[in-house]
Amino acid sequence: MKKNLLKSALTFVIVMLLTCCTVFKVHAQRDSLLKIYNEQTIHTFGKFYIKGSKRLSFGELKPEFNSGITKDLYKKSKGNLILNRFFTITSVAALVTGAIIKKNNNGAAIALNIAGIGLNLGSKHFSKQSTELLDQAIWLRNKEILFGVQ
Repeated sequence: MKKNLLKSALTFVIVMLLTCCTVFKVHAQRDSLLKIYNEQTIHTFGKFYIKGSKRLSFGELKPEFNSGITKDLYKKSKGNLILNRFFTITSVAALVTGAIIKKNNNGAAIALNIAGIGLNLGSKHFSKQSTELLDQAIWLRNKEILFGVQ
């Protein structure tokens, strides 16, 4: 009887030790994952991006995208951002020129204003596309950082 009781007690102690070790290991993994999340992932706030305690601009994000997919998405996003800026500047130039020549040539002014509005709508399209591509690249990058998936 004493032998069975001793065996049961020893088994209970071993199970408790293994359980405690497993709980501590899970706690340590969760803490390290939380640390990686807080220090390595990128979060979007308007035109700026936050990584850890640093604020990054669009241009400063380039070295963050290392895998082929995220790098390609970043490049496409940058191309759309350049097109957005080009269309915006051209739109403003057309609208200002239309306002200036309105006294002398009303028909040309109206045509320039319509072109300016169309260019502005085009710039909004490229801006939206750029934001969506960059958000997708950031999401994939964060997934790679957190889970080691590519």
